[in-house]
Formats: sequence, structure tokens, C-alpha cells
Amino acid sequence: MKKMFLALASLTAALFLGACTSVATFDYTAAPGVMMKFREPGAAKKSVAVMPFMDQRGTSAESPRAAGDHGSLYLGLIPLLPYGWVEKGEPENSVDFVSLGRFGFNPQNDLSAAAIASLKTSGLFSGVTKANTLAQAANADYVWRGTVTSTFYRGRMFSYCISYFFSPVLWVVGFPSGSSTNELGVKFELVDRATGETVWQYEWLDSDYLNHWIYARIGKDVSLYPALMKRAMNSALNDLSQKMPDL
Repeated sequence: MKKMFLALASLTAALFLGACTSVATFDYTAAPGVMMKFREPGAAKKSVAVMPFMDQRGTSAESPRAAGDHGSLYLGLIPLLPYGWVEKGEPENSVDFVSLGRFGFNPQNDLSAAAIASLKTSGLFSGVTKANTLAQAANADYVWRGTVTSTFYRGRMFSYCISYFFSPVLWVVGFPSGSSTNELGVKFELVDRATGETVWQYEWLDSDYLNHWIYARIGKDVSLYPALMKRAMNSALNDLSQKMPDL
């Protein structure tokens, strides 16, 4: 029995430390939470065009996090260390998550598509369209511009100070095998298309985390980003509805 238990623990460790091949995507519509509605259809008077988001992650002036990858999950092979860890400023350009291979994510387009979905649901505008250039926004009253300042990811694989050679024994009996933290920082602004004046701005930064077990949440390392974006949009649109009630 002891040999079978140790063999199972070794197999579990091999699965986690081996190269993961699964790919996660940014799925906004399936994210937990609702997209808030502020007006009934037909009540709004003005239209808006949404531009692709600007990426300012890793810039000293705009981003709270440095670019690039830091740390290593293999640090957990060293005895007396509680975990191996990685930090990623641009997780879509990286590999080696806790339980995931890659993150299929295009911040500029995925976040602008998310903004379009929430703006349509909100009822604050008579029409919501996508515009890749200002020329394509010529028929809109306003232009919605977004900036992504952080998509920071932190992952930890727990070794419990006994290294990955022995910690799978704890994973098998139900101890968490790791954790993932997702952080999203975004800025929004509404621009009067005719005058070019910025009439409203909003900034949002928040994070959330989850624990992994070998029996649950495998491959969910970046699953919190869509929910964070939904919270950001709900908060921003609530602020917009109060500050610009005559839209």
C-alpha cells in the first residue's frame, strides 16, 4: 500500500512539473457576474464607437508592474522553500503557469470586445460600434478609448518546504497544490468625437486569486481576468451614468 501511495504521488508530481499543453482563452460572456443595465432600449440619445485598447503595460509612467517574467516554479525542488513561483507582466507571451500551457489572449482586441458587450447591455448609448480608426468612428457621437496598464499574473506551486519530491503526498490527500493571482488594471475615457475633448475618465485596478488542487481548478490559472474586466466595466459604467446622466 505504501509503495502504491508513493507511486501515485510521484505520478502526480510528474503531471504538474511536466510541460502543460492546454491553452486557455479570454471568455468574457461566460465569466461569472452580470453585465449591468442602466436604461431600457431606446432611452439613450448618443452613440459611441469603441477603439482597440492601448497597451501600456510595463511602462514606468502608466503600469504598476514591470514587464517580463520573474521567478521559477522549479524553486520548489529546493528543500525548505515553501513553493516555487512565477510572475508574468504579459501572461499571453509566456509559458509555465501552475497548471496551464498558454494563455490565448489579445488585450487590445479582447478587452475592447468586452467593453462593446458591456456597453450594449448597459443601454447608455443608442448605438455601440467597433472602430479600428477614428475615420471609422465618423458617425458616432463619442469615442470610447481604453488603456490596459496591468495584466499581472503570479503563480505558486506549493512544496510545503519538503520539495516536489515529497509534497505530492500532501496534494493527493487534499492539500492545495498551488495558487494563481490575476491582476487587471485598465483606464477608460470618453471622447467627444466632434471636438476631441475628453469628457469623462475612469481608472480601475484590482486582483483576485484561486487555489489549485489536483482534483479541481486544473487549467484555471488565468480564468479570473474576464470576471475582473466585467467588474471594471460595471464600476466604470455606473460612474459614467451618474456623472453624465444626459447621455
